Amino acid sequence: MERLYPLFWFLIGMLCTWIIFIFARSRKPVPKIEPGSSENEEFSEPLIKAENVLVKTTEDSSNAIIMISKAYYLGISAFHAQNVQLLEEIEVEIEEFNQRARKLKANTYRVIQQLQHDSIETGHYYVQIVDYLREMAHSIKYVVRPLQEHLKNNHRPFGEDQNTELTEFNNQVTDFLNFALHIIKVSRFEQIDELIQKRKDILELMREQENLQIRRIKRKGTNSRNSILYFGVMSETKHLLLQTVNLLKATRDFVSYTKS
Repeated sequence: MERLYPLFWFLIGMLCTWIIFIFARSRKPVPKIEPGSSENEEFSEPLIKAENVLVKTTEDSSNAIIMISKAYYLGISAFHAQNVQLLEEIEVEIEEFNQRARKLKANTYRVIQQLQHDSIETGHYYVQIVDYLREMAHSIKYVVRPLQEHLKNNHRPFGEDQNTELTEFNNQVTDFLNFALHIIKVSRFEQIDELIQKRKDILELMREQENLQIRRIKRKGTNSRNSILYFGVMSETKHLLLQTVNLLKATRDFVSYTKS
């Protein structure tokens, strides 16, 4: 059964990629998480249990990963297609996500105050999860915004070889995020080690692609603005992958402590 896992996740990744590609081709505005969703709900009770906070933060984390996965894939794809309109629509949703993350951060003190006395020790897990969500929101913003600004200012687009590299890279990051979503939604936290291995594989691919970009610079096959953008996407993606793993670890610890 273990041997079938790689094939299973490859098929799931291909299906998700096809769905997102069809969505991008439609060129409709990026669907938004409605204000009534869990990310905007407040704890109205004077005292709350750790279990309730866990449910809420797990929903917030799942919604965040879904949004980031979509924004990352469509952002790279739209840049390749030089689709400024789609990039602008994605950036609007990212900014709304950043506002929700800032709101969670601002409400941290109040949530901890509301925790029942027997749940107070879980407060630091909640703080960690909110901080990681905030970092992820920051990273996806600085992956997509420079791409949008680059095209909007009519700068030189990436060459075909760079686009081919980023497409391969994009598919692996999307697969990583889809797997992270699976782990958190079904609480299969024993698979975090597998997620970490996926991250290591992506980092190795990034090293190879960065070396290719350095070779292009040396033979004057690209300009400085192009290279800054290329390395910038890589750098923010590294941070995004790290904070995603940290988010799942913090959630795992929260679940483990709450159930114990």
